[in-house]
Amino acid sequence: MLSRLARTWLHSRGSAVDMKRILGWVGVIVLLGAVGAGGFYGINRLVEQQDDEQPTEKPELITRAITRGDLVETESLEGRLRYRDPAVVYTAAGGVITLLPDEGTTVARGETLFELNGAPVVLFYGDRPAWRTLADGTAEGTDVRQLEDNLSELGFDPDGDLTIDEDYTDVTAGIVEDWQAELGLAETGIVELGRIIFSTGPLRIGRWLTETGATTGPGAPIFEVSGTEREIVVQLAIDQRELVVRGDTATIILPDDLETPGTITSISNVALADPQTGRQTVEMTVAFDDPGDAAAFEQAAVNVEVVSEQVLDALLAPVEAVLALAEGGYAIEVVEGDASRLVAVQLGKFADGLVEITGEVQEGDLVAIPR
Repeated sequence: MLSRLARTWLHSRGSAVDMKRILGWVGVIVLLGAVGAGGFYGINRLVEQQDDEQPTEKPELITRAITRGDLVETESLEGRLRYRDPAVVYTAAGGVITLLPDEGTTVARGETLFELNGAPVVLFYGDRPAWRTLADGTAEGTDVRQLEDNLSELGFDPDGDLTIDEDYTDVTAGIVEDWQAELGLAETGIVELGRIIFSTGPLRIGRWLTETGATTGPGAPIFEVSGTEREIVVQLAIDQRELVVRGDTATIILPDDLETPGTITSISNVALADPQTGRQTVEMTVAFDDPGDAAAFEQAAVNVEVVSEQVLDALLAPVEAVLALAEGGYAIEVVEGDASRLVAVQLGKFADGLVEITGEVQEGDLVAIPR
């Protein structure tokens, strides 16, 4: 009788009933034989509970497509914002310092850098420093050309009489006299050594190295200067030197989290050791592609990101799609409609949650992402 009941229930439920449920029913039937007809109530309740059970839904499969692109790995370096082309202004003549400019101010062509013995020392633009007194009959030289070019740019040759060359002529002397008259100097036509200082462009005044009223001599430092544009200086560890080349692009991250492009402008070939740690570094400078991006900061600590490695035009898959095989190696699960298959792949570079892969896959293939 027990076997007939079990077979009848199994036949009525079909193949969907598993062995565990069968054994459960057999146990109930045995219990029925022990307790009599009153046990049918328990059997009926069990049948109702099993009829209420719902099949478990299969979780939705998450897939992402294999893409083709560039994979770039970067390294972050610590840098410091400063003004470009730091230098020191020296006096070429002796006397008393009677005026110094305020720190942080900018001096341009034709303006006074400082006063010596009550007379202005003027900034002119040029690549070579002044080294001699200039007067009619002075031997030809690039300093003469620089002088004439500046006087012309400042408007002291309105009629175009001056030939800008390396020859100091009487025309040059006459224009120098007009310039001296505007400055309140004696109109001698002679530019004495120490009256002008040549620079490649405007200068930003930095820290004073002397003070007003001090007596100074030729070659004495007056103040620190720099260019007016900012740059980043990085003390690059020796083992990081191979990461960069002059002219490489970089990303500058400012204290306000603004990311702006830059270009590596110089890498020193002289290694300096930190006196406390002994760590050896070389100096690297990075210029802003857009100098205006640095306007909010005078000095600041910044980060510079440079490309350490890159792979171009590679097949890329999400890192989380990669499966480690028990027998070694790696695979991804490629989904094709309702089916999927494991495909062995070789891994390359990693960056930004992606990995370079090679194998029997192609761009556009969908790969499963394990939950």
